Amino acid sequence: MKRYSFFAGFISLLLVIGFIVASCGGGSSPTNVVKQLHTAIEKGDAKKIGELMTPEAAGMVAMMGDKAKGMLASYGEITNTEETIDGDTATVLVTYKNGETSNYDLVKVDGKWKVSVDK
Repeated sequence: MKRYSFFAGFISLLLVIGFIVASCGGGSSPTNVVKQLHTAIEKGDAKKIGELMTPEAAGMVAMMGDKAKGMLASYGEITNTEETIDGDTATVLVTYKNGETSNYDLVKVDGKWKVSVDK
């Protein structure tokens, strides 16, 4: 009986942790998506870029090719972000180490935030 109680308690704990992570967005906040996108562009990871962006936006990045990577490299790392969510759309204002700023528009697609060309 003690063994059953232990396992039931352990499974309950795992479920609670899972619900907490899910309610916090599971790491998929608009800001996290933008940061992941920067990393993917720096690494040239086309698959990850495609996962983080709408098809139209990913196509634009693909057309830019190495220019996008070079542009981000010249800006430096992200030093600050400001996130605004309005239903299924969001905007992330990014400030870079060199002082440049960029706005990223995101939309929620199938429950996941994706960088889009426009709201």
